[in-house]
Amino acid sequence: MILPLEEDELDSSSFSTERLDRIKREADARTRFLHGDELIELRKYMKNLETDLERAREEGDYTSVHDLTKALHESQQMDAEHVYLLALENMESAKQNGFDDEVEDYRQEALLARTCLPQFQLSGLWVGKYGDHGYEMVNVTYAGGELGNVLVATKVTGDKNVPKGEITFTADLHPEAKGRKELNPIELSDAAAKQWGHKHLPRFPGQGQVAAEGFLNNQWMDGQLILVGEYFSFAWLPIGHQIFFGRPSAELTLKMLKQSKMADYGAIHVDAPNALAKQRAFAQRCFEETELMLFDDEAEGELCFLVDHEDYFCQEGCFE
Repeated sequence: MILPLEEDELDSSSFSTERLDRIKREADARTRFLHGDELIELRKYMKNLETDLERAREEGDYTSVHDLTKALHESQQMDAEHVYLLALENMESAKQNGFDDEVEDYRQEALLARTCLPQFQLSGLWVGKYGDHGYEMVNVTYAGGELGNVLVATKVTGDKNVPKGEITFTADLHPEAKGRKELNPIELSDAAAKQWGHKHLPRFPGQGQVAAEGFLNNQWMDGQLILVGEYFSFAWLPIGHQIFFGRPSAELTLKMLKQSKMADYGAIHVDAPNALAKQRAFAQRCFEETELMLFDDEAEGELCFLVDHEDYFCQEGCFE
């Protein structure tokens, strides 16, 4: 999920000092934090440390308390999500106390840890198959709070139930989101793990939207966002519906956007648009090009349809 930094491919001469520093910090963070199955094993180890630490405190074994506390702290520093949560908490505390410089320091620390959390690297376009509706495209953004801890998937292309422009699902990615602690990663079989390259699949609580045809009686229901290697899926739990999403190619993106536009103009079927839909689409393109031409001409101070010149159509060569 986290792409390695290939320094040989970067032309550092074209980067500012600030950008080079940021790239180096992010590269250091990738080596500092554990990922995937290693991270899951680390968290199991930390749970055991916490149990042993509690027992040592109860027994008054202060030597073990010291050693276990140190081991736990060192382990937590290899978990990007723990560092992210701690930075958020410290940032909020500094804000309440009016320590503006510290607020920014903790904010930068949170942002750095965030770059190593795959659930926050999903911005952009994705395509998934919505049952009988076929393949649809969604745009993933982040909202909520100062840094954006809520993933929002908005339909770029839609269907008769939930049209484009509407939110199809959300997921709360805050480390302490309601229901998060109860969601242990899904553990795959050995065969499935070999196929996907991961033994454990992280998941996050969410809400999925459903509606009757015509976007009637729309409602939200519990769901889960599941990370699956380079892909992700979302499950609408009450109805047992799950959709896998992958990144579309540039060609597929353009094709789906064109089909969606044709549907807006009344195409009976996106793969076989009727003549009227084509005419409407052509007329709209002409209108948009005309508007663009008028805007450009006016900006350059040239003659254009927006300016009332009596001799406009009498210019030399106008009707040649």
